[in-house]
Amino acid sequence: MPRRLAGAIVAFALVAPAVSARAAPTDTASTAPATPLAIARCIWVSLPNTTRAALVASGPSIDDIGKAVASMNPALMALAQSQCPQAADAQVQDAAKDAWAGTVMTNWAQGELAARYRVTAPALATAWSHVTPAQRRQIAAGFDQAPEAVRANVAGFAAELRLTDPAAIDLLSAWAIAQIRLASLN
Repeated sequence: MPRRLAGAIVAFALVAPAVSARAAPTDTASTAPATPLAIARCIWVSLPNTTRAALVASGPSIDDIGKAVASMNPALMALAQSQCPQAADAQVQDAAKDAWAGTVMTNWAQGELAARYRVTAPALATAWSHVTPAQRRQIAAGFDQAPEAVRANVAGFAAELRLTDPAAIDLLSAWAIAQIRLASLN
């Protein structure tokens, strides 16, 4: 899953073209700090509800969300981006693409965990708060590891949520890796 996650992250970044090359932001958006995470979250909430719901419900595998993102209507993406602050420079723009990928991954994995395994957002947050910095570094290293190794890296996290299904643990791994990536961009 993590190596395939890399491909999906690249697909997400390609779907989030030139966040700074869009129309001028609205008055509301221009007051928000133009951090990569603020830009990505703004784009997410600026998408139509039906688009966000379709992404979240795209299916349980990393391939499912990758296909859903790749098939997004570019005009909807451009419209969402036009409602958000612009990146100040190319570095922020690149980081905003990473933040977009993490934001989509977070919402997708959290939605799938809730729908398929009844993991609530508060339970997920509580369990995540018990993951130590050392464990988070181990999870982050899982981006380049085989799925079996990543599952071992999140074993304690999964146990706290009573998740034993490998598909659930893969979703949890994707969610956790996204959290770590987003935290590094904040």
